[in-house]
Amino acid sequence: MSVIELTTFTVRPDRTAAMLAARPGMVAAFREGRRGFVSAKLVRLDPGTWLDFVEWTDDTAWDESKAKGGDDPRIAAFFATIDALVSARRGARYDDEQDGPRRVRTIAYGPHPSQVGELYLPPGAGPFPVVVLLHGGYWSALHDRRGMTGVADDLVARGYAVWNAEFRRLGDGGGWPGTFEDVAAALDAVAGLDPALDPARVAVLGHSSGGQLAVWAAHRAALPGDAVGASPGVVPVAAVSLAGVLDLAKADRTRLGAGLPDPATAPDLPDVMPAAGIGEGVVNLLLGGHVDDVPERYATTSPAALADTGVPVLAVHGAADDVVPPSYSRSYAEKVASAEYLEVAGAHHFDVLDPAHENWARVTGWLGKHLPAGVTRG
Repeated sequence: MSVIELTTFTVRPDRTAAMLAARPGMVAAFREGRRGFVSAKLVRLDPGTWLDFVEWTDDTAWDESKAKGGDDPRIAAFFATIDALVSARRGARYDDEQDGPRRVRTIAYGPHPSQVGELYLPPGAGPFPVVVLLHGGYWSALHDRRGMTGVADDLVARGYAVWNAEFRRLGDGGGWPGTFEDVAAALDAVAGLDPALDPARVAVLGHSSGGQLAVWAAHRAALPGDAVGASPGVVPVAAVSLAGVLDLAKADRTRLGAGLPDPATAPDLPDVMPAAGIGEGVVNLLLGGHVDDVPERYATTSPAALADTGVPVLAVHGAADDVVPPSYSRSYAEKVASAEYLEVAGAHHFDVLDPAHENWARVTGWLGKHLPAGVTRG
């Protein structure tokens, strides 16, 4: 069981940017000076109202932090941006306990609020094989890891430990190189998350833009030594891409995501996606330029451009996907010998992510072949 602190506050629109700029410093100060701090997440309820969702290991840790108040200048700087406190409550999370030791918990792998993940453990002592999940959403802060909870529940029921990782995204400090640094760090963190995990038996699975990140993670061992994400501490034994953007050069040239909301016409999203450049496609925003401008970045991030490491990859794509064209997966699989392409007749973009879809059995069957579920003891 953990303690959740729920604080609702208002911030004037003209001070929103200052509040968000002060937030990383506040969280860093909490990690350094507040015993029992686990994670923090901001939720925007409306343009001027925010919910701060903070997790602590126990009541005493929360009380100690409250007593300290704004003793650190970084914490005080954040508090100074707040217009008014609406409410402050705390409660206990009971979903973390299932008739025994805590089976699901939030763990930070870095100081940024988005450098966290949920670790799901199946019953037993382990060591368990691990599936790392990477969510989609155009690499943007418009979407988060909650989109993968259905998949996490299904895989845990099959005997896998699951690490549903969050990472910095566009509008949240991500893009180049932060998003890739975080995915690499989240994967490597598996080696130290919990003694019940087997870091030698890890697979990575992602959807849409997360599919690109998952397959990129599977190719990290082949990256040049000075590239972002090189020299992996944890090397996946398999990777699954569901409707993945596996050819970033092609996605850039076809201006994938050019129709995303523009904050100029969607004023409730000014801190999520930058207004400039959306019409040029989201890959341009992700990598800080088009393929002809920064070809070296595409060469070390686009799965279709990376050397084959021999890690088995399953690239699944719905034939009726009108969000990410199937050709983005097909062109990757045609170039990489260790990749298998599976096109699902009649399936749309989110069908391949649905454990209730008839194709899911093919995905889990392939995964079970390369990463058998259950406990293996030496």
